[in-house]
Amino acid sequence: MIRQPQEYEHDAVRWWDEHFDVAAATVVDFLESDDITVEGKVVADVGCGDGIIDLGVLLKGKPAKLVGYDLRPVDVDALLRAGEAAGVLDELPSELSFAVSDDRAVPAPDDTFDIVFSWSTFEHVSHPVVMLREIARILKPGGVLFLQLWPFFLSEHGGHLWPHYDAGFPHLLRDDEELLEEIVSRRGTDPSRPADDEYRSLNRLTLDGLQRATLVAGLRPRKLRLMTETVHIPDELGHLPFADLGVGGIELLAEAPDERATKRASLE
Repeated sequence: MIRQPQEYEHDAVRWWDEHFDVAAATVVDFLESDDITVEGKVVADVGCGDGIIDLGVLLKGKPAKLVGYDLRPVDVDALLRAGEAAGVLDELPSELSFAVSDDRAVPAPDDTFDIVFSWSTFEHVSHPVVMLREIARILKPGGVLFLQLWPFFLSEHGGHLWPHYDAGFPHLLRDDEELLEEIVSRRGTDPSRPADDEYRSLNRLTLDGLQRATLVAGLRPRKLRLMTETVHIPDELGHLPFADLGVGGIELLAEAPDERATKRASLE
């Protein structure tokens, strides 16, 4: 059953807390749990959105430099106002900057960053292998990627439609045309875009597809945490792989090849 439009209102305070506090802390903690410190490093965020996570990572992790990349320019005035309202700053740090990228390229030289992270972006990336190769290119040899993806498309909330439907899996149980007509002009889970635009942007990447894309891009998976929850499986979806239905997301640590080590190994 579809909910009434007024049942879902954007909560700016909750949005701030989920990104500045929870997401930023998760990025820093996931890395530091493997003795990878953010402090003093050169860091990039691929798919930075409104920049709130970047500000959180900067203030919590203290990198020497952090650059956020996104398809759309970041509204730095809005970010500053949000930071002021939260009482965390009165001006944006000089170590933080933003740049516009496109869906196939990141405008940075080779071997620029010690760490790249990406939060809830890769379900929207049009060309995952291409973008992962770009990340491998801009990472320094031996640099690391932290990638969080939630939700995978075939999981219960994979259509980003939880504000609009009571039951799970609406995107797999309804016709796309009918679904898009029902959500047109409604707010997406990202307040900067409408729900139908958000839905159309989903690339339908699976867990196994992400693994293949990571390996093809030349990145070495080092650690993962699968994000799961109990789901009730509709009869119509019982034929789908359990991993696709039950794994909602992933937190992944992958490493760029150390070219010097590779060359040494080839000489031995």
